[in-house]
Amino acid sequence: MMGGTPDSPIQNLDSLYHALSVLCTATTPAELFKHLAQTLHGLTGNQPVALFRRLGTGELRLTYCFPPNSVAAPDTAILSVRSLEELHGLGLQYYELKGEYGIWGYIGHLPSTYTGPAQWVNVLIDIAAQRLRLLKAERLAKHQLRLKTHRRLLSRDTKRFTSIEQLLQHHGDSWCHIFQASGIVIACQEDLYCFGDCPSKRQLFQQQLRLNQSSTPLDEVTELTGDCQGGLAAPLSLASNHLGWLLLFRQQPLIPLPMAGSEVQNSLSCWMPQEASMVMELADDLAVAITAVEVVHFNQQLIKTNQQLKGLVHTDPLTRCWNRYYTELVIEALRHSATPFTLMMFDIDDFKQINDSYGHAVGDDILRSMTSLVQETLRVDNHLGRWGGEEFIVIAKGLNQKSSYQLANRLCRTVEEHVFPVTGKVTISIGLTLSRSNESSDQLLEKVDRGMYLAKRAGKNQVVMY
Repeated sequence: MMGGTPDSPIQNLDSLYHALSVLCTATTPAELFKHLAQTLHGLTGNQPVALFRRLGTGELRLTYCFPPNSVAAPDTAILSVRSLEELHGLGLQYYELKGEYGIWGYIGHLPSTYTGPAQWVNVLIDIAAQRLRLLKAERLAKHQLRLKTHRRLLSRDTKRFTSIEQLLQHHGDSWCHIFQASGIVIACQEDLYCFGDCPSKRQLFQQQLRLNQSSTPLDEVTELTGDCQGGLAAPLSLASNHLGWLLLFRQQPLIPLPMAGSEVQNSLSCWMPQEASMVMELADDLAVAITAVEVVHFNQQLIKTNQQLKGLVHTDPLTRCWNRYYTELVIEALRHSATPFTLMMFDIDDFKQINDSYGHAVGDDILRSMTSLVQETLRVDNHLGRWGGEEFIVIAKGLNQKSSYQLANRLCRTVEEHVFPVTGKVTISIGLTLSRSNESSDQLLEKVDRGMYLAKRAGKNQVVMY
């Protein structure tokens, strides 16, 4: 015991004062528990002493025991206590450790032959509880300062990260350091995002299912058992909307404990209440961040979808060039501008015969190949649109009559010289007209259509300006 040999009982006021002094100078909960348990161990004639934390559900979790490696087999039942009723049932002598919000936990031992003043034990317990509250407050303040900094970083990063995975990989190391955790998992809907040393995906999915089916309120943390022993789960909730779970894992209990069977191991506590409170704060911040990231991702997908829809509105689905609707819009817009332009309409010669002879699949291949061939021949500011069936429109800006005629003839020769799969040679007939300020779009289209008709009548595979 403190103030002599570790196992000697408190025999006078001086030794009591010394024991109290040691408790008051403890700098961590682990050190405080060790000193308190050692003192009670000496007072009770070397009986094993166990300290249990009381959860919000009323369940008890083993937090510390003394001596750590020499608990006798008949006394191991102490280590498996999970409720106050079991403390009563074992006939243990126990004391309350009061926290700022009621009973924090209990410290108990087998009945002893101690004959000293009973109030001395009560004084030890009261001083230990007060010191524990102070240590918790100090540690909470440090955690809050750290998390406040990381909260700002997390808020900033929601604007530059587009996935939960990116958030976790970027901040995981810092969170593990703050909480002395070995691994972190964000279970969101049906996805698991892991960082560090965590249980297997199978174990995590099973744990997530158990959490979803439990009756634990969604504003409380849960210390895990079984395959996920050492884990702490906090709900990710925003505005009563449950998003998933934040899970932090430790490989070892907070304080070294004796070797014991699986039943005892499952009753161990690896987290302090103030840590659970801070994990809940992190979970609240993460719920906001996850929602923000999902909104950013949704907006990006919406922009992408809108772009695709816009393309579908403007694009012919077979040839991927402009469709008739958009081609008409461009012609109308150019007619109202000061930009001179040339309009060409061409038709694939004998296309019906191609479809009848080789099938519509081959005909579709020719339409796609024709589009690529013509677009490769046109300049950047020339545009191609499918007018319907095998008819196409070419819009060429800024060309005079001679240049327009040369371009149309070049298109004819390019198509004529190309060898198409299956069909071999294919030709086109082109009608050509130049825009005039006093002509409507319909009048221009009628003229170019008339020119194409005359090119067909003249023998096909040629250009007629009208």
